[in-house]
Order: sequence, then structure tokens, then C-alpha cells
Amino acid sequence: MPVTTIIFDAGDTLINLNSDDSRPMVEWDVLEAVAGVKEMLDRLNGRYRLAVGSNADVSDGPMLAAALARLGIAQYFSDFFSSVDLNKRKPDPAFFKIIEKSMGVLPSEVVMVGDSYVNDVLGAVGASWRAVWFNPSGAAVTGLAPQHSAEVTLMVDLPKALGPIDLPSISQSHAWLAEQSASANLLVHVDLVAALAYQMAVWLRQAGEEVDPVLVHRGGLLHDLAKITAQPLKADHGQLADKILAERGQQELGQIALRHMLFNLLDKANSPRSWEEKLVYFADKLVESGQIVHFHERLAALRARYKIAAPEEEMNTLVAALGALEREICLPLSWTPVELLGQLKTAYFGRR
Repeated sequence: MPVTTIIFDAGDTLINLNSDDSRPMVEWDVLEAVAGVKEMLDRLNGRYRLAVGSNADVSDGPMLAAALARLGIAQYFSDFFSSVDLNKRKPDPAFFKIIEKSMGVLPSEVVMVGDSYVNDVLGAVGASWRAVWFNPSGAAVTGLAPQHSAEVTLMVDLPKALGPIDLPSISQSHAWLAEQSASANLLVHVDLVAALAYQMAVWLRQAGEEVDPVLVHRGGLLHDLAKITAQPLKADHGQLADKILAERGQQELGQIALRHMLFNLLDKANSPRSWEEKLVYFADKLVESGQIVHFHERLAALRARYKIAAPEEEMNTLVAALGALEREICLPLSWTPVELLGQLKTAYFGRR
């Protein structure tokens, strides 16, 4: 079902918080909107029903409306919900269900937008809503498993982020894998590939590259979607996954799956092109038996396991191409390949 309704958090999503002032926001001496909010609301106006859902400590719904009126943006919102009035706070699912009932909407119609990953994102997902994380610092989520459907570092970019909001969730991705008879071992592999690809995407975005970390993560989860079902058919599992995902309206994810195959890096027609495709391809070459390894070790294991009989010249060309891709990823980060691998291990396993 298409999105009809967007619920915005208030503090540090629409209004810059002042932690030193305990009065209701409408009474603050200085009240400022988050940068880009007015332009963003202008672009969404008339396309969606907009409301506010806040964990405000002292501001009730009318006070939130008055605060937004001071900023000249209250007119964009049809409803103002505050934990003061609801007697429930995010991430309690009851907070979201009260809003659903009051607005007469279904969970599948609603998107929550907020800066708190726990309250706004995990709370919304727990209520079966979709969520957009307002993430101005560009940080990675704990556990490297983003539960949200999209994210923005600038509020002005929200309208664009709502376009690909239909990416499958993590649970939906796992369900699709289960439909294709994914083994426990395969699930371990794709979860780790997704985490590594996502973390590299976050780092590259922080370095100024244009890349979508959530798309990268879901691409990592689903790159081996058809790995098991393709075997008895003697089919290319990348091509089969592309077909399955395209049929489900996930063309970008299908292209990521298509282009992750080992020798596609040497095939101009099917080699990874975008950062999203390149990062999933590369992350897949760093994961062997549930461990993070250098791509040389991964290639050796693949050759032995699948009895790859490619000529040495072709393998050497592949190794050179992988090295070039590795350097392409490292360059914006100002890291060596050794540093990249070490940083990935630290990000995934934590400091030990």
C-alpha cells in the first residue's frame, strides 16, 4: 500500500532542541527550525497527510502546534500528538497505535521520520510502520543492521528519500530468503556481507561519496537470494535472483545480485557500476565461513570449494581487478587495504 501519512518527531527533527530550557518549546526565547525543514514541508505539502508525534516532556499537542506556528510551519500539519496527552512514549508500540486509530490509517500507510534511532525508528518498526531515520551525523547503526527503510542526513532531502521507501525490511528479506530454501549457513553469510557492505557505505558517505547505505545493506542481504534454488537448475544464481527481485519491483536490488558474481568484475557488460553494486560485490569477497578475511583467502577457498578451473592468467587478472576495486574504496577513506580490513573487523566484532 502506498504511503499516505508521515509522522514527524518534533525535537531535533523539526525544531532544534535547547537542553538548557525546561519550559515548553513555545515559550523559549530562541526557537529555531532544523535546517531545510520549511523547504522540505513545501515540497511534501498536498502529497501526504503530515502530523507530529513527539515525546515532549512538557509540551502538549496544542503547545507543539503553537511552537510550530511561531516558526511559520504549523499549517502543514493536520494533527499534533504528544506523550503528555497520550500517556505513552516512543518506542512503546501503544504510542503509534493511538496515532493510527486517531488518524484512521493502516500501519502500511504510515512513515515515521525522526532523529532517535531507538524511539523513532525501532519504535515505528515495532508497530509495523516504515521509518526514515534523520541521521545528520551520518553514523552507522549499532549492530550494522539498519531497521529503517531510508535515511537522510539533511531534512531537505526527505522528499527524495521517500521515493525508494518500498525497500524490503530485514525481516521481509529473510522471509524471501526462506522462500528460496536458504540454509542457515547462507543466512550467516548474507547477514555478514550486508553488515560489511553497509559499514563501508556509511564511511564512504561520510567521506563525501554519494551512496545509499540502506540500499547497500538490503543488497547484501539478497545478493545470494537464489543461491540454493539455482543449483538443481544449473543456473547462474545472480541472474535468477535478478529475475526474482525484478518481479517483486526491486530492480536495483536485482542489479546488485546480478553483478556480484565472481568473474563479472572482468565483464564490462555485467560488472558492478554503482557504489551500491561495488560494495556488495567486494564485501562478498571478504566473507569466508562466517569470518572476515582478505579477498586472497576468499578466492582460494572459492577455487577449492567449487573447483574453479579458470586459467591462471584469468585468475591473475581477477586478482588485479579486485585489488583495483579495493584501492577505489580505500582512496576516499585515506586508508590502506590493511587498515580497511582492520577497521571492518573492529566495526563488526568491536574492540577486543
